[in-house]
Amino acid sequence: MDVWLTWVIIGLALIGFEMITPGFVIIWFGVGALSAALAAYLGFTLTVQLLSFTLTTALLLTYTQRIAAKVRGNVKAVKTNYSALVGQKAIVTQAISAATGLGVVKVLGEEWSAFAETARDIAAGEKVEVISVAGVRLTVRALAHNTHNSEEGLK
Repeated sequence: MDVWLTWVIIGLALIGFEMITPGFVIIWFGVGALSAALAAYLGFTLTVQLLSFTLTTALLLTYTQRIAAKVRGNVKAVKTNYSALVGQKAIVTQAISAATGLGVVKVLGEEWSAFAETARDIAAGEKVEVISVAGVRLTVRALAHNTHNSEEGLK
């Protein structure tokens, strides 16, 4: 087998491996191997091939990691599914009993079974904040001892 073909196989394998790993690093080793394959195809010595591989990989790693770090630094984590409920305001639709700590709240237009953080009655209509999610039950904290029935922002 020709040396350049070996470099191509190594390069494509590394690029393929990048597709199943996070981090955006291995791909540059693959590109470096393809660079060495070009050097081998053009008839350069093994020393030049290794130099081509090393320099290409090092340059790409150096310059793309700076860009990737800037991009990763500006990306905010997006909460999805039930993790998006934590921190949301809700309104109690079925009183939360001090004895059981259980009741029902409406948050983002959906009703959820809720467990109160503190052992006190929370009347229907009171505003609460979701502090955690466990399975299909929210743990909530009363915001204030009020009975405002305003559902603004809670739908």
